[in-house]
Amino acid sequence: MPESNQTTYLWSVVTLLLALLLQILPLSEPLVYWRPQFVLLLVFYWLFRSPFKHGIAFAWLAGLSLDIFIGELFGRHAVVFALSAYLLQLLQQRLHHFRVIHQAVLVLVLVLTSQLLLHSITLLLRANWQGDLVVMPAVTSAVIWPLLVWLLNRLIAPQPSQNMSANH
Repeated sequence: MPESNQTTYLWSVVTLLLALLLQILPLSEPLVYWRPQFVLLLVFYWLFRSPFKHGIAFAWLAGLSLDIFIGELFGRHAVVFALSAYLLQLLQQRLHHFRVIHQAVLVLVLVLTSQLLLHSITLLLRANWQGDLVVMPAVTSAVIWPLLVWLLNRLIAPQPSQNMSANH
């Protein structure tokens, strides 16, 4: 049974809120540099799962929400997330044939690209470059991608009801 539009949008809002909370969760100083890009990963997940219901506008809104949550320059994450979503949509037809491990490699490249763009925008405002901060979140994002896909597919996928299977 396919998911309804309302169910899909409800799940995307709920998971976006959870990703925002994970993104701002306080961590110790060494761990904060390794924090995966939860909101961007969630955008990628929804673009993989339902590309016709979620697109560049969803990515832009998720990025703007992250900017508001963390108090950054408004639009910084929004623009980068929209560009990342556009790149992902360019590859959409091929990606459905990828295994989750191969998707993780693509996630690594896309998150690394988004991190480079974010830091480039930051360099326009502040002149402090920390290159290791670009790579570490991309690596952890790629590592947790298979777990995130498995977990969200388990939570969101419609389960067949007991009554329907008993009637057939």
